[in-house]
Amino acid sequence: MILYLIISVLAVPLAFPAFSQKAIVQSNDISTELAMKATSVALQSCKNKQLQCIVTVVDSQGLLKSQIVMDGAFPHAIETSMRKARTAASRRQATHLLEEVTSTEPDIAMTFNAIGLTTLSGGVPIKVDGQVIGAIGISGAPGEDENGDDLDTVIVNEAIRAIEQDLVK
Repeated sequence: MILYLIISVLAVPLAFPAFSQKAIVQSNDISTELAMKATSVALQSCKNKQLQCIVTVVDSQGLLKSQIVMDGAFPHAIETSMRKARTAASRRQATHLLEEVTSTEPDIAMTFNAIGLTTLSGGVPIKVDGQVIGAIGISGAPGEDENGDDLDTVIVNEAIRAIEQDLVK
């Protein structure tokens, strides 16, 4: 029995060489301060448009960094905003691009819903040199602007443009 235990302990590094190589993994994520700035910019844009929205900023893993619920926003939009941000971060693309996929494959939308993601527009990743460092999701801005663009996405893009100069490259 002891011999079996010794052989097992010695065999672990051979069977799983990756475990013995790198003990710390680094990731580049949006800072709390920058997430709050993006949230503030989106909040002001919503106020200027007389909208009651929820703004959510997540890191590259989809973990919450900042969220604001405006007075008068619909309660269900809290989860929708989070799903939009989480989807943009995990899929590494804007959520409106996923709408096209689900129009031809409706099972994908059901799967996304089951795992807490969404194909609704209004989620956009925040990138530095092509690497996703976070994402913003907005919910509660119904309709489109004068160019036919979804208002949630328009506001998200305004917030990202406002923090671009602060993104460290």
